Amino acid sequence: MRNPWRRAGVLYGTAGRLVVMTVVAALLVAGVTLPLVGVLGLATRDAANTFNDLQVGSLGQVPTLSTLYDTQGKPIATFYPGDIYRQPVSYSQIAAVMRNAIVAIEDNTFYDQGALDPRGTLRALFSDSSGGELQGASTLAQQYVKNVKVLQAGHNAAAAAAAAYPSLQRKIVQLRIAAEVEHEMTQSQLLAAYLNVAYFSEDAYGIQVAAERYFSVPASRLTLPEASLLAGIVQSPTEYDPVLHPDAAIVRRNEVLSRMAQLGYISQATANASATLPLGLHMSATPLQTGCESTQVATTDSAFFCDYVQHVLMNNYPSLWNEINTTGGLSIYTTLNMRDQIAADDAVSYVEPQHNGDFNPGNNADTEVLIQPGTGAVRAIAVNRTFGTGPGEDDIDYAVNSNYGGGAGVQTGSSSKIFTLITALDQGDPFGHTIKIQAPATIGGYYNCQGQPLPPWVDLHDAEGPTISGGEVWPLYSATVQSINIYFAHLEQQVGLCNVVKTAVRMGMTRADGTSLLKPDGKPGTPTYQESADNITSFTLGSVDVSPMSMAAAYASVAARGWYCAPKAIVRIVTSTGSQVPVQPDSCHRDMPEGVADAANYILQGVLTVGTAAGQGIGRPAAGKTGTADGGFYAAFAGYTPTLAGYVSVFNPNNPTGSGAMVNSNSDYRTVSGVLSDCGGQMYGACAPAATWQDTFLHAQLGAALSFAPPPGSYFSEGPGTGGGVPVNQPKKHGGPGHHLGPFPGPTPGHH
Repeated sequence: MRNPWRRAGVLYGTAGRLVVMTVVAALLVAGVTLPLVGVLGLATRDAANTFNDLQVGSLGQVPTLSTLYDTQGKPIATFYPGDIYRQPVSYSQIAAVMRNAIVAIEDNTFYDQGALDPRGTLRALFSDSSGGELQGASTLAQQYVKNVKVLQAGHNAAAAAAAAYPSLQRKIVQLRIAAEVEHEMTQSQLLAAYLNVAYFSEDAYGIQVAAERYFSVPASRLTLPEASLLAGIVQSPTEYDPVLHPDAAIVRRNEVLSRMAQLGYISQATANASATLPLGLHMSATPLQTGCESTQVATTDSAFFCDYVQHVLMNNYPSLWNEINTTGGLSIYTTLNMRDQIAADDAVSYVEPQHNGDFNPGNNADTEVLIQPGTGAVRAIAVNRTFGTGPGEDDIDYAVNSNYGGGAGVQTGSSSKIFTLITALDQGDPFGHTIKIQAPATIGGYYNCQGQPLPPWVDLHDAEGPTISGGEVWPLYSATVQSINIYFAHLEQQVGLCNVVKTAVRMGMTRADGTSLLKPDGKPGTPTYQESADNITSFTLGSVDVSPMSMAAAYASVAARGWYCAPKAIVRIVTSTGSQVPVQPDSCHRDMPEGVADAANYILQGVLTVGTAAGQGIGRPAAGKTGTADGGFYAAFAGYTPTLAGYVSVFNPNNPTGSGAMVNSNSDYRTVSGVLSDCGGQMYGACAPAATWQDTFLHAQLGAALSFAPPPGSYFSEGPGTGGGVPVNQPKKHGGPGHHLGPFPGPTPGHH
């Protein structure tokens, strides 16, 4: 027998190439045990040692999915590195005919030798070293390494090309890694691993997706003709694509069948019979089940929550987000409560159904955020839109700040009176604190935080409150539950605009773009520029654009008796090895004394009994506040129990302060009882927003019906001219000195 290594030296005629081939021969001997003759001597031994000592590192993690989970540990969404959709399956989940077919056509000596096929490897290396066309990987182990490297390259086209068509040096490295892989894996593990990373054309990576894509069955149910077709594709996915080139695919399939018969996997008669069959494709869409646009997420109504978490990862955990898109393997546990999510999503879609000419002819947006008081856990995010970028879809999460996937924010109307109310209660104003008002009104005496006087508030009127002819005296309790704008304009002036804004800041409020209320926003001289909120006298009526999530968190702090926690959506992150990744700690602080919160809760319960949203309760202790911007531009409702807070905003994203104003038929919505209502010709907070909140809280997971803590007796002072609804069955004591916002202690024991 002629020595192939000597033949190589004669053929290539240079000492350099002879050394390369000698090294290759040695690495073949060193990598696995092979029956090669004549590979002896010092050079061979040294080359073998060189190969064994070649520092190539481990193959690394095969890119795999990362998963978002809800509070019950159920998957919400999956993210695949490089947006490559794979569904890895075990050896036993792959049909035996599929395993046999791939071995027969791709590596028939798989069970007899190691990672390196002598003839195939030498053929490839001879061609490469002589400047010929680069040859593909030979054994399944080598193909596995190549495919993993391609997957690891992700969107890096250069890295993917280098992995698929390596240089001689890279090929030697791949051979060394292949030897390591075969040493670490059993044959069954390696075969399953290979089939899980193989590419079968038509965006089908891995045998499970390929089986679904071409035949609409799992890999475990593949038949012989189907398996042989798929096995034939991997050599040249484009050339043998059965959709694009059916004739070539049939020829290739029959080659696989013939090879299986030759090797004894099937009889020749079976091969002949199968070769006469058509392709038998039963194509499925196999949608890309990755990210927040997948059908997996759509079926759980959690797409907008998913999108928020994605932006939290991108903004707050950039290194982890990069890991998700490269190696993956993370388990991300979120605060999503699926029952609450379904309740909120059903509510927004019922009250203001998208693209519905009967109940929502203006196609208004209806968005809601649910937050757990005392923890800041975001329990649900709902928007009456189909999430996505296609026709009729929307990928703007109107519930959150713009840097987390939201829009430009919303006006909040009278729901922002909560900040003036809290400030007044903190300063000791009792429920009977009276102010004489008339409408319309011009009110002056405002100062910013620098002590500079501000222009008076001119031509102020009321939106939701009763008609005021002039000279009426209103107490704090009644003016709040009836939402009297002019009263609150005077109250804001009395307690100090700067103090009101600082209260809002302590309650977690920022602008919708995340900037501080105490700083100007935008570029001076541009249409979007706004001064700091302490220069905007209409702040108490919600004239500054904020996000519904910020408002929900602020009201949640009142429900939690003055304990504010910043919204959080991620509670735990676990790697594929089981180790936990540190997550951002809870950000909580006391934003008002407990007594102040208790007093506010007492008043706001009246909104649902005798106030602007009377009759829209939920059969248990609850509190709320309506909000309406001028002209039907925006409408809102904040509502909560001691265990859950929600904020709803309804508006038209298409020119909300112009042609999209919610007036006339554009104010239509469906009530909880199913009745069409036009809301009196203009959308108010007590209409679609309150109905959305009510429908949600009738179905959400609220737990036991808890009562709010009673307020301090000092708040039941009537004050001069009282009579506007202050309950008389409570002790009437004059209020003492007010508390002023400062570094208050944390929650009382047992409060969470």
